[in-house]
Amino acid sequence: MKPINTVVLFLEVLVLSVFVFFFTTGCSNATQNNTYKNINAKQAFELIQDEDILILDVRTKGEYAKGHIKNSVLIPVQVLNTDYIKIKTYKKSKILIYCRSGSRSVTASKILLKKGFIHLYNMTGGIKDWSKNSYPIQTSP
Repeated sequence: MKPINTVVLFLEVLVLSVFVFFFTTGCSNATQNNTYKNINAKQAFELIQDEDILILDVRTKGEYAKGHIKNSVLIPVQVLNTDYIKIKTYKKSKILIYCRSGSRSVTASKILLKKGFIHLYNMTGGIKDWSKNSYPIQTSP
Protein backbone atom coordinates (compact mmCIF):
# COMPACT_ATOMS: atom_id res chain seq x y z
CA MET A 1 0.00 0.00 0.00
CA LYS A 2 2.83 2.39 0.66
CA PRO A 3 3.98 2.66 -3.02
CA ILE A 4 0.45 3.65 -4.11
CA ASN A 5 0.36 6.53 -1.59
CA THR A 6 3.70 7.78 -2.91
CA VAL A 7 2.44 7.67 -6.50
CA VAL A 8 -0.78 9.47 -5.54
CA LEU A 9 1.14 12.12 -3.63
CA PHE A 10 3.52 12.57 -6.59
CA LEU A 11 0.61 12.97 -9.02
CA GLU A 12 -1.13 15.48 -6.75
CA VAL A 13 2.03 17.58 -6.51
CA LEU A 14 2.57 17.32 -10.27
CA VAL A 15 -0.99 18.42 -11.07
CA LEU A 16 -0.80 21.28 -8.59
CA SER A 17 2.56 22.42 -10.03
CA VAL A 18 1.25 22.35 -13.59
CA PHE A 19 -1.86 24.29 -12.55
CA VAL A 20 0.19 26.96 -10.75
CA PHE A 21 2.59 27.27 -13.71
CA PHE A 22 -0.15 27.74 -16.31
CA PHE A 23 -2.20 30.03 -14.11
CA THR A 24 0.68 32.39 -13.34
CA THR A 25 2.22 32.48 -16.81
CA GLY A 26 -1.18 32.72 -18.48
CA CYS A 27 -2.14 35.74 -16.42
CA SER A 28 1.12 37.58 -16.91
CA ASN A 29 1.16 37.04 -20.67
CA ALA A 30 -2.42 38.24 -20.98
CA THR A 31 -1.73 41.52 -19.22
CA GLN A 32 1.83 42.34 -20.26
CA ASN A 33 3.63 42.90 -23.49
CA ASN A 34 7.15 44.23 -23.27
CA THR A 35 7.74 44.84 -26.93
CA TYR A 36 6.31 46.41 -30.05
CA LYS A 37 6.01 45.00 -33.55
CA ASN A 38 7.96 46.49 -36.44
CA ILE A 39 5.97 46.61 -39.67
CA ASN A 40 6.58 48.15 -43.08
CA ALA A 41 4.34 50.63 -44.90
CA LYS A 42 2.48 47.91 -46.81
CA GLN A 43 1.67 46.05 -43.59
CA ALA A 44 0.64 49.33 -41.96
CA PHE A 45 -1.66 50.17 -44.84
CA GLU A 46 -3.29 46.73 -44.59
CA LEU A 47 -3.60 47.04 -40.81
CA ILE A 48 -5.37 50.38 -41.14
CA GLN A 49 -7.82 48.94 -43.69
CA ASP A 50 -8.68 45.86 -41.67
CA GLU A 51 -8.49 47.01 -38.06
CA ASP A 52 -9.85 49.56 -35.67
CA ILE A 53 -6.58 51.27 -34.83
CA LEU A 54 -5.25 54.57 -33.51
CA ILE A 55 -2.70 56.12 -35.87
CA LEU A 56 -0.12 58.15 -33.95
CA ASP A 57 2.17 60.63 -35.72
CA VAL A 58 5.14 61.54 -33.52
CA ARG A 59 6.73 64.14 -35.81
CA THR A 60 6.70 67.89 -35.30
CA LYS A 61 3.70 70.10 -35.96
CA GLY A 62 5.41 71.51 -39.07
CA GLU A 63 6.10 68.07 -40.50
CA TYR A 64 2.52 67.00 -39.78
CA ALA A 65 1.15 70.07 -41.62
CA LYS A 66 3.13 69.15 -44.75
CA GLY A 67 1.38 65.78 -44.94
CA HIS A 68 0.19 62.98 -42.69
CA ILE A 69 -1.79 59.77 -42.73
CA LYS A 70 -5.53 60.42 -42.68
CA ASN A 71 -7.10 60.29 -39.19
CA SER A 72 -3.73 60.32 -37.46
CA VAL A 73 -3.30 61.97 -34.08
CA LEU A 74 -0.27 64.24 -33.61
CA ILE A 75 1.75 63.99 -30.42
CA PRO A 76 5.40 64.90 -31.11
CA VAL A 77 7.84 62.46 -29.51
CA GLN A 78 9.43 65.39 -27.65
CA VAL A 79 6.26 65.78 -25.52
CA LEU A 80 4.96 62.21 -25.58
CA ASN A 81 6.24 61.46 -22.09
CA THR A 82 3.67 63.87 -20.67
CA ASP A 83 1.09 64.24 -23.46
CA TYR A 84 0.45 60.48 -23.74
CA ILE A 85 -2.50 61.14 -21.42
CA LYS A 86 -4.37 62.43 -24.49
CA ILE A 87 -4.51 58.83 -25.73
CA LYS A 88 -4.51 56.95 -22.40
CA THR A 89 -7.92 55.43 -23.17
CA TYR A 90 -6.19 53.50 -25.99
CA LYS A 91 -3.84 51.54 -23.68
CA LYS A 92 -5.36 48.21 -24.70
CA SER A 93 -6.06 49.22 -28.31
CA LYS A 94 -3.88 48.74 -31.36
CA ILE A 95 -1.72 51.78 -32.11
CA LEU A 96 0.26 52.38 -35.30
CA ILE A 97 3.16 54.74 -34.59
CA TYR A 98 5.06 56.55 -37.33
CA CYS A 99 7.46 59.41 -37.90
CA ARG A 100 9.50 60.57 -40.90
CA SER A 101 11.85 57.60 -41.26
CA GLY A 102 11.19 55.20 -38.40
CA SER A 103 13.64 56.42 -35.78
CA ARG A 104 11.49 58.65 -33.56
CA SER A 105 8.68 56.11 -33.71
CA VAL A 106 10.98 53.55 -32.03
CA THR A 107 11.56 56.03 -29.21
CA ALA A 108 7.83 56.69 -29.01
CA SER A 109 7.07 52.95 -28.92
CA LYS A 110 9.43 52.51 -25.97
CA ILE A 111 7.85 55.45 -24.13
CA LEU A 112 4.35 54.05 -24.61
CA LEU A 113 5.43 50.58 -23.49
CA LYS A 114 6.69 52.08 -20.23
CA LYS A 115 3.34 53.84 -19.84
CA GLY A 116 1.46 50.54 -20.10
CA PHE A 117 0.34 50.48 -23.75
CA ILE A 118 0.37 46.92 -25.07
CA HIS A 119 -0.52 46.66 -28.78
CA LEU A 120 2.04 48.83 -30.55
CA TYR A 121 3.07 48.76 -34.21
CA ASN A 122 6.10 50.75 -35.32
CA MET A 123 6.15 51.67 -39.03
CA THR A 124 9.85 51.14 -39.74
CA GLY A 125 10.23 53.29 -42.86
CA GLY A 126 8.07 56.12 -41.58
CA ILE A 127 6.05 58.38 -43.83
CA LYS A 128 8.93 58.32 -46.34
CA ASP A 129 8.25 54.64 -47.00
CA TRP A 130 4.49 55.29 -46.93
CA SER A 131 4.86 57.97 -49.63
CA LYS A 132 7.26 55.85 -51.67
CA ASN A 133 4.50 53.24 -51.90
CA SER A 134 2.03 55.91 -53.11
CA TYR A 135 -0.31 55.51 -50.15
CA PRO A 136 -2.58 58.51 -49.49
CA ILE A 137 -1.28 61.57 -47.65
CA GLN A 138 -3.54 64.23 -46.18
CA THR A 139 -2.32 67.82 -46.10
CA SER A 140 -5.22 69.48 -44.34
CA PRO A 141 -6.03 68.88 -40.66
